[in-house]
Amino acid sequence: MRVLARLSARADAAYDHAYHHKLRGRIWRALEGTDFDEQHESGEPPGFVYSNIFPWGEMQEGDERNLLVASPHESLLANVAEDFQADRELNVGEMPLWIDEVSALDVDVGEPGTSGTIETGTGVFVRLYEHHREKFGIEDGHGDSPTFWRPEHSIEPFTAAIEDNAQQKHDLFAPDYLPGPTEVEGPLFDGYELLKTYALPLTVTQGVEREVVLSKWRFDYTVRDDDHRRHLNLLLDCGVGGRNGLGLGFVNITNE
Repeated sequence: MRVLARLSARADAAYDHAYHHKLRGRIWRALEGTDFDEQHESGEPPGFVYSNIFPWGEMQEGDERNLLVASPHESLLANVAEDFQADRELNVGEMPLWIDEVSALDVDVGEPGTSGTIETGTGVFVRLYEHHREKFGIEDGHGDSPTFWRPEHSIEPFTAAIEDNAQQKHDLFAPDYLPGPTEVEGPLFDGYELLKTYALPLTVTQGVEREVVLSKWRFDYTVRDDDHRRHLNLLLDCGVGGRNGLGLGFVNITNE
């Protein structure tokens, strides 16, 4: 489930590349006083993810832009939509925007047998923990600290890490009696095409900035069964990899 906010620029502005922390703050403000407010700063996946302000690039007054917010919780999206409609001003760093329209979108990878492609709209944040490094023979001298995935680590630890992360989200947001991604036979995706890897300074919390390694991907899939469909749709609602509360790992279906 998604909310689409159609926006217009209130003034000329350069694109603010440090939008993540500021946009996260706006969404959490929309959830103040709701049942979801207590999840803020809990350390667990927040149950929502969002796109960047798109299309990307410098804007002039009156230019049209868009923002997507996704979540498996319909009521969370309803609260965000209600707040966006009540407070139409959306200031993301140096980008002053106005919310013209808010609408709901329902996205689905399709019934079993459906093939398609999912592409990342924002960078994927993947950390390899000690058990990943031991399993795949990765030595980097970081001790107990997690390691950012890089292409030289090969694709296998990347797939293991995102499947472990998807299982964590399934444990949090799906009914207990249904099997998660690591509890069934078969991979999440049929194919992985790495588009690029890049480093980005990211404000992870107020006053704390870290340089992180992100990657962009194109994933091919064929829906095996209803469990696999639920797992893929959960990634559309929650994002791939970690730090989804900063808008990382947001994905779209680009071809069916």
